[in-house]
Amino acid sequence: MKSVVLIPAYKPGEKFVVFLHELFKLNHKVVVVNDGSGEEYDRYFETASRLGAVVLVHEENKGKGRALKTGLKYVLDNMPDVDFVVTADCDGQHTPKDIQKVIDSGRENPNTIILGGRFSGKGDKVPRRSVLGNTVTRWVFRLATGLPIKDTQTGLRGLPRFLIPKLVELKGERFEYEMNMLLYLKEWSVPFLEIPISTIYYDNNAGSHFNTFRDAWRIFKQIVSFLLVAILSLIIDYALFKVFSLLGIWIPLCYVFARIISSIFNFAMNARFVFKNQDKKVILKYYLVAFFIMIAGAGGTNLFASLGIPEILSKIMIDLPLFFASYILQREFVFKKKMF
Repeated sequence: MKSVVLIPAYKPGEKFVVFLHELFKLNHKVVVVNDGSGEEYDRYFETASRLGAVVLVHEENKGKGRALKTGLKYVLDNMPDVDFVVTADCDGQHTPKDIQKVIDSGRENPNTIILGGRFSGKGDKVPRRSVLGNTVTRWVFRLATGLPIKDTQTGLRGLPRFLIPKLVELKGERFEYEMNMLLYLKEWSVPFLEIPISTIYYDNNAGSHFNTFRDAWRIFKQIVSFLLVAILSLIIDYALFKVFSLLGIWIPLCYVFARIISSIFNFAMNARFVFKNQDKKVILKYYLVAFFIMIAGAGGTNLFASLGIPEILSKIMIDLPLFFASYILQREFVFKKKMF
């Protein structure tokens, strides 16, 4: 397997030069993207070029996401022999040893994204800001996607070539690009492997551009979208349920009729706005899940009604756990995309 190290760089320092020397001692191919650093930093990129790196230049700063896409596009178009791209930061936080670990893992696990995970919990001196930021985004990310990624903010990643065309088109120009990449792992059904790497910070990570709340919101807004659709669907469902019950219709049938109508709305909104999968074939899977949820709900509602529990209260008691069951089934079964 042939690999290349891709380094987006914005206003690098001496650590960047040291890092490059270490990489070339190990005979790595290197592509560097100068993301509009300015003339005063040209000497660093000239050194990179003299050492043997391919240096690509943005005349103005466009962001880390755009720099990564520029580098990936170059590899795709000009390095047909490269099978694996390792992205690394220019500030010395990623060691050549860890880069080699990512490459070795990529060789052993073809067609898999390799993530270099920090925060091993074994005495690493991690700034509190970084611990807090990663803890928040890790748990929000897991809630949104179900993926147990420990270090959502890592810049050390191994990317198999087959995925590069999609990564070049992925939305995100700045630091959100790396988070978007992780969010789309679920949609693309791409396997990933997280391996432990060294935890290195300089100046208490003062130069970090990550924003904990921004990144958490970027993930959490997907769940919020699902919740909003669910709330609207529930309003329709409850209103119809009450209308049908006032008409004297048998309670289980009230539940079924209301759920059929509200499910049509729910499917259309989730397919278009939440999971963004409008493949007509998924409607069969959706209604299979909806049928399961409907039968469970109707049976539970009837059971609670027979116990003398008020209709609306019994419906709430049944629908709360069924809501979470529906979310998981839609995420993992109905709208799960398989790109390859």
